Amino acid sequence: AIVGSCGTVGVMALLSMGYLSKYLTDIQLICGGMIVMASGILSLAFLDDDKVNPSWKFILAIFMIYSIGYPIGHTAVIGLFSKIVGRRPQGELLGWFASAGSLARLSFPIMSGYIANYAGISVLFFVLIGVLSVATIVTMINRKTLIMLSQ
Repeated sequence: AIVGSCGTVGVMALLSMGYLSKYLTDIQLICGGMIVMASGILSLAFLDDDKVNPSWKFILAIFMIYSIGYPIGHTAVIGLFSKIVGRRPQGELLGWFASAGSLARLSFPIMSGYIANYAGISVLFFVLIGVLSVATIVTMINRKTLIMLSQ
């Protein structure tokens, strides 16, 4: 029921993208989504291995990652990519974009399993926070170029 509720909120976030895009740029939506996802992962990074952790931490993390961060950030990335591609035929390029996402969804869980197995689950969460932080910083550093390419 909790995951389904978070999915419903995620759909509402997707439906509100038109409203959000009136007030925020694609870059702000992308970075905001990554920051929200990193915050959700951060709430999991400090779980205690020795005792039962409160379920609200898991619910908060799932909500932040899958209801807010991912739907808004990923939708903004697709929108920005589409704007950068412009009037050129987008089908093939969006296919490559989707294929890269599929490859990431295949390889990152395998790498995450190795990290969690050999270094621990907290290290894995900090690696994920690091990846999202670097991606946010790189996006912010290159925002002028991205904005220029998308116009």
